[in-house]
Amino acid sequence: MKPQAANEENLKLSVNYYTMDGKLLNPQSLKQGTDFYAEVTITHPGFKSTYKDMAVQHMFPSGWEILNTRMDEIDNNAANNSSMRYQDIRDDRVYSYFDLQPYEIKTYRILLTAAYLGKFFLPSVYCEAMYDNTIHARSQGIWVEVKR
Repeated sequence: MKPQAANEENLKLSVNYYTMDGKLLNPQSLKQGTDFYAEVTITHPGFKSTYKDMAVQHMFPSGWEILNTRMDEIDNNAANNSSMRYQDIRDDRVYSYFDLQPYEIKTYRILLTAAYLGKFFLPSVYCEAMYDNTIHARSQGIWVEVKR
């Protein structure tokens, strides 16, 4: 599988991974059982007025598990997310919905565990204005591995 190239149009997007104590983490090779989090930062560059009905789609590789803070009795503050209108947490992906004012920056964290051994593809994170195709950004997908 060839990863799609990262791109940005009228929106800035960055994705980083961190240990639970906040140290930057390279997700390409993780030890099985490692707890960590993904941090997605979306920035309105100020080119247009308020961006309404924004959506971030964050899919995860099969070897990682999402720690659902609403169902797993995990302190919701651990995710430390910016305000959002709604968040849909599925088995392998998280959708977050929000509005974005000019020059506003929103950050969303998703708690994860490297659960299953193997090599997996981590797809692009994609953010878009749902009703304006001139506003979108995508990170580049990468191959990751969960090791013993």
